[in-house]
Amino acid sequence: MDPGEREYTIIIRNLWKSYRDGRGSVIHALKGIDFHAAKGEMIVIHGPSGSGKTTLLKIIAGLEKPERGVVVVGGYDLGYLDDDQLAMIRNTVVGYIPQDYGLVDELSVAENIELPLLIAGIPKSERHRRVKEIASYIGLTDLMSRPVKSLSGGQKQRVAIARALVNTPKIILADEPTANLDWDNSAKIMELFKHVKEDFETTVVIVSHDPRVTDYADRLLTMSDGKLKEY
Repeated sequence: MDPGEREYTIIIRNLWKSYRDGRGSVIHALKGIDFHAAKGEMIVIHGPSGSGKTTLLKIIAGLEKPERGVVVVGGYDLGYLDDDQLAMIRNTVVGYIPQDYGLVDELSVAENIELPLLIAGIPKSERHRRVKEIASYIGLTDLMSRPVKSLSGGQKQRVAIARALVNTPKIILADEPTANLDWDNSAKIMELFKHVKEDFETTVVIVSHDPRVTDYADRLLTMSDGKLKEY
């Protein structure tokens, strides 16, 4: 397919974001970012801690708002959406996986995977069907009744991926998905992301400072001091 004909699920133009630190000084987290991601593409954004990677991911997920710039996700211009509409985007268009997994430790694996479906008001029988289906795909069937707090880091990451996938989003965003894992488990998680993007034509955007994940990227970008460059 000609690059000009590709279907882009994320389009960002001239994105800026600043914060004030504890002393009142302005920290420029993102400086004029231009970025795009195509359907079925896995992009790894590599860079050191504090370079702006997580801020970029949260803006794409609608969790933070930029100072200026255009952010189009799944065909929606986030600048025109209110908080309820942004929450809808996160529950249907984007699956966001934070570094700490974002799971509810006291709930079971099945209950954690089901949460986005409950929020979306999906009927019980359909919820159970989808949870069972995605658990089988991810390889969690034997763990469904286990409380999340009893799982290993690799198992928790798989539950987080299953929960992100259960509403069949167009886009998966993962913040440092291998940070708390040994390389054997990290490789398994990266292979899982690879299968997800191939099987579902999902756009997968991963931010990481782990150089080992870069081998899995269709495109590798580097972030340093709030600026993004193609590697």
